[in-house]
Order: sequence, then structure tokens, then C-alpha cells
Amino acid sequence: MEPKTQSFPVKNIRSQAVSSASLLLSGLALLVPVLVYGLVFSRYAINVPKFDDHALKAFLLKLDQAESLRDQIYEFFAQHNEHRIFYDRLISWLDYHLTGKLNFVHLMLVGNLSLVLLLLVFIRALRQAGVSLWMALPVSLLLFNLSHWENTFWGMAALQNFTVVALAVATFYELSFKNRVGWLAIALAVLATLTSGNGLLIWPVGLILIFLRQDYVGVLRWLLALAITFRLYFLDYQKPAGNPPDPGSLLAQLHGWLLFNGAAAEAFPVRNFLLTCLLLGGIIIALAAFFGIPAVVEKFRGIKLTEWQLFFLGGAAFTIGTGLVVAFNRVGFGLGTLTTSRYKIYSLTLLAFLFTYGIVRTNPSKRFLTAGLATVFSFLIAFFSYSTFLDEAVYLRQFMSTYQFNFTFTKNSTQPAIDPVTRQYVQNAPAFYDEHLAELLTSIRPADPIKIDSVFKSGTIFTVIQSTISPFGLRDEGSYLLARSAQRTYLFPVKQNLSRSPRGWFWPQRIFSGGFIAEIPETDLARGNYGLFVLTVESGNSVKLHPTGRTITASGVKYQRPESNW
Repeated sequence: MEPKTQSFPVKNIRSQAVSSASLLLSGLALLVPVLVYGLVFSRYAINVPKFDDHALKAFLLKLDQAESLRDQIYEFFAQHNEHRIFYDRLISWLDYHLTGKLNFVHLMLVGNLSLVLLLLVFIRALRQAGVSLWMALPVSLLLFNLSHWENTFWGMAALQNFTVVALAVATFYELSFKNRVGWLAIALAVLATLTSGNGLLIWPVGLILIFLRQDYVGVLRWLLALAITFRLYFLDYQKPAGNPPDPGSLLAQLHGWLLFNGAAAEAFPVRNFLLTCLLLGGIIIALAAFFGIPAVVEKFRGIKLTEWQLFFLGGAAFTIGTGLVVAFNRVGFGLGTLTTSRYKIYSLTLLAFLFTYGIVRTNPSKRFLTAGLATVFSFLIAFFSYSTFLDEAVYLRQFMSTYQFNFTFTKNSTQPAIDPVTRQYVQNAPAFYDEHLAELLTSIRPADPIKIDSVFKSGTIFTVIQSTISPFGLRDEGSYLLARSAQRTYLFPVKQNLSRSPRGWFWPQRIFSGGFIAEIPETDLARGNYGLFVLTVESGNSVKLHPTGRTITASGVKYQRPESNW
């Protein structure tokens, strides 16, 4: 009797191999935008505190000075503007105690990792609907691009603005795809509320979602958590100053709301970006209504909503609602404020909801086309963002490095004059000028003169215009203004003129053209007469100091810090 031969399910093995290869390729495709974004982050992030970052340094000082455990706990939850920034302070405290110094690049990194969490939530939701992994590529492209440049390279902004969105979307996922309201959803909502003030919107939106699911036990649990959270949030709450006294007309607020929702369109290389943002905002709102209203109508007809309908309704309501609040409170500062980089995460996240919901709702036989079109549009936003906003990333890095110089060297001496508090909590970032301090502060070895076209003063701002000097690079290289008096030396960044050439879309070196404009606030200068020099930094960190023959005179006017509660 012949032995039996063992048969193998060859087709199944091949199918599994193809599936594994497909997953691997899809995962690699999703990683590409993340890796490009990470490369840009590593190139331009610098460990220098910006604006509200100083509040985190002050928090560590107050924590060390607290006389009791109760006082220490209070410092974690103390009001910052209209926010309770417990999460920001917790990460800052951990970073300081784990590394010995407060490092703002670490804060940026943790904040940017929230985008990874946000992407993973969308991937999980898409996989729940049986959608191929690669169809999350539009989300990856929308989340990881340079449209976020200000949040990306600002410690507190990254921690606050990215994290609250990620936690909100994760909360709506838990409320939509889980059978009941669990403690994880409540914990995520609480943490979001203690990250940014608009986290409060999660609670009414979540309550509506639970009602739509007819989970009345969940409603009671959510209401209890809502009541406790709101009570503690507004305990000893004081309305902060800072919003414009004139909120603007209803038409201006509507205009600002549309700009807020369409802010992602600023990445496109169009001169009138406010118009493109307005148009995209209108389209986005119309699509959100087109998808959302029928879902609500179905519910009133007694049709049970799907998990994805609930997820979409929650995400859209949160982002659109945030836009309404911001437009009402900020449009008085000007319509351009509503497209600022710090707010773009909401426009891009709303686009991600629209694209993914459209993919899920499309017939499986046509999903490839829908996902392909969404990917193309998202790729265009990501692609153009790197040429549209690269100059902002370069300028911000140079602004922060020169700010550190002016803060550190308060006399014409190479001896740092850092105050004891800053010295205790923060380590100065390495900068291009470190090896040239003697030349910049105590000696003058001028190179060839550079002609300045004009210097004029408007209000408390000195404006310096130069039209011919060539750009030198895309990081620390380039031109700077040096202002020197007998007592003090200052460094200021300049804004290199843009070429507006389509070649800059593909070659970053083509973004800039000859010449620059610089603005020097008189409030940044001590009283005195200052000679102006152009400092050029070339590749290899070689520097030259060029006299201009121009001077400015500062009267010693002091900066009037806006009223705040921190």
C-alpha cells in the first residue's frame, strides 16, 4: 500500500503571501509622509522657548516654590488663558525630571506624536469597515505636512493643538465603535479637556452620539462625568483678557468660519489664498451637511445609525464647532487670523473625515476610484505645503536662534547673562553664532559693504529693505541684521524675498530670490544709536559682517505685554 501524500492548501498560502505583501506595501506607503515630515522636523526644530513656552518654565519654578502637596497639585491645573493645560505641564514636568532640563524640542516631538495617534485611530476605524489599509493614505498625507509649521516647531502649541484633536477623535471612536460607554472614552475626554479649552466641546457632542445610540445607561454615566469635569474646570475660573473688544459683524464671523474650515487650501500656490480658503471652506461645509444631515434623518425615521455614521458625526461636529468658537472670538483680529497655521489641524482633520467617510460609504467596487481621488487631492496639499511654507519654517528657526542670542548676551561681551531661573531649567540650544561670538560682540572685522535700499520707521517698527543680496541656504545659512551700539549688540532675522517661480515646487533652493525685508521692533532695543550691519552665514558656518552705513535710533520705549493670567 502506497503511503498517502500530504496535500497543502497552495492557493491559501499564496493568498496569504499576497495579503501580507499588500499590507507591508500599504504600511510603507502610509509611512512615507510621516518620514518626510520627521526629516523636516529634525532639520528645523530648535530648543528655544517661544511665547507661551515661557509659562512652562514658570510652572516648574512655581512647582519648586510650592509649600505643600495641595499647592503643587494646584499648579498642574492652574488656568492658562482660557485653558487648563494639565497635559502640557505634565509632559514638561516629566521631561525636566527625566533629562535634567526642560527641552522644548522634546515637547514638540511628543506633541507631534499625537498626529501618529490620530492616524492610527483613522486606520483602526477604516479597518473596522473592511477597507484596505492603503486607503488611509489621504489621512497620512493630510496630517503629516508643513501646513502645521507653527504647531510643528512650537513646544506648547504642538502639545496642546495636536493632542486635543487626537484625543477628541479617539474619544469619538470609543463612543461609536464600542458597545457601551467605557471608562476609556471618559478618560480620553477628561484628558482632552485638560489639554485645551475646546476639549469641552467633546462632552456635548459625545452626549448627542450616546443619545443617537439609545444607550441610556451610557447617557447617565457620561452626564455624571460631564458634570464633575465642568464643575472642576470652571472652579475659580476667571474670564481672561486678550480677545478683541469688537467681535465683528455676523457676516464677518461667517466669513471667518468658512476660512477656518478651508484653511488647508492655503498650501496651494495661489496668490489670493483667502479666496481659495473661502471656497474650500464652503465646499467642506456643504459636504459635511450632505453626509451628516441624511444620517440624522435616518435616525428620526427609526433606522439605526452605523458606527461610521456616528464617528463621522462626532468628528465633524467637533471640528466645525471649534471653528464657530474661534471665528466668534478671533475674527476681530482680522480675517487672516482664521487661516493661521495653528488652526489648520482642524481643516485638515475635517477633510480626513470627509474623505474616509466617503470611502467607507462608496460601493466596494468603486472604492479604489474614490480613495484614489482623495489621495491625489491630499498629495497636492502635502506636496505644495513644503514649498509654500518652507520660508516660514526657515524664518521661525532663525527668529528663535537670534532671540536666544539677544536674550543671552545683554552686553558687548562674550560672557552670557542668563538669569538664574532660566539657567536652572533650560539649556541654551547650539547655534550658528557660537563659534563667532568674539567677532560679533567684541571686535569688528568688516567685509565688503552692502547697500541698504531703505530704512524707515512706522510706529514702533523699523523696516529695512535690501533688494540684491543672494540667498545662501535653507536652514541657518542666509542673511541677518546686526545692530550694534556702544553698549549692546542685537541679531535679527530677515525675510528673504520669494521667487514665486514654479521651479520652487520641485527644488527648494529656487524658493528664494535676491534681497530681503526685515522688521525690527523698537521695543526690542535698549535706548541708543545703532549701526546696522548685514551678517551673512554661508555653508560651512562661515560668517561675514558687512557694514551698511545706516543707523537707527531707539528711544527706549518698553514693550507693553498684553494682559494675561500667567
